[in-house]
Amino acid sequence: MRIAVFALTLIAAPAIAQDADEASVAAMTAAILDAGCLVTAENGDAVLEASGLTEEETMSVIATMYAAGSVALEADGTMKLINEACE
Repeated sequence: MRIAVFALTLIAAPAIAQDADEASVAAMTAAILDAGCLVTAENGDAVLEASGLTEEETMSVIATMYAAGSVALEADGTMKLINEACE
């Protein structure tokens, strides 16, 4: 669930650093892809664990991915990965 909270934090605090490295973004992308392209309150902790990132790194990664258009925050609080594999 923590990852869903991080995603919602992006809406409230757009000043979060958007400087995540490519390896961290790739790790989170793979974790979200493995979760079926969607992060929910139910699978958020598992996605975070699968990514191998710290909570701080995750904040930066999600901000970077959001700014790049790689993830979309949905009205229901979920976060969807936007790429060829998830369409």
